[in-house]
Amino acid sequence: MLKKLIYEKIWILGIVLLICSVFTLNSFYFISNGLQNIYYGIHVILSVITILIIRKNYSLKIHHGFFILFNLLLIYILYVTFIPVTLFVIFPSLLIFPFFCSQKSHGIFKFLSNFSYILLLIILFVGLIFTDVTLIKLVNSPNNKQMIEVYSINNGAVGGSTRVYLAEKYCYLFKKNRLIYSGHYGEGNDIVKWIDSNHVQIDSKTINITSR
Repeated sequence: MLKKLIYEKIWILGIVLLICSVFTLNSFYFISNGLQNIYYGIHVILSVITILIIRKNYSLKIHHGFFILFNLLLIYILYVTFIPVTLFVIFPSLLIFPFFCSQKSHGIFKFLSNFSYILLLIILFVGLIFTDVTLIKLVNSPNNKQMIEVYSINNGAVGGSTRVYLAEKYCYLFKKNRLIYSGHYGEGNDIVKWIDSNHVQIDSKTINITSR
């Protein structure tokens, strides 16, 4: 009975997963890292189950031209965001190409879609192995409605960077992150503090959060 219900309502699950992915890609998270990690795990499991059910019950085949754009979009998402944050979105998406790609596309489309998929796998693998993202500072605002998060990004031999996010708190459960500063690796290790409700000091720099 439960299995039949899941099969019949699979489109609802798909919509829910899509909405959750959109929220995360727009930098909405749980304030608690524990809840966020649980959410990541549930999302990955439900996404994989949804894809497997669709593959088993529907003869869905998608043109390779779509996957060229789809794979490039995933590469762009990996480039502009942290790999640990977006992995739960990217990982289930890796199953879509091999499961649903059509065999009737033109040769050039097949080549480009396969090339972009291999490139996506390489970038994902290299990022996971050689990129280390660490939250080094977290400073609450005087009114406790915002906080500053400083991330150190170590890319191994190619260097690294520092990203500073302003996190707006909602209902003491959720937060929305906004990038307010990106600098060299090692910045933010010494001084990170609120000057007032509109200004933050990062080492020797003063950042106006209202203009970012």
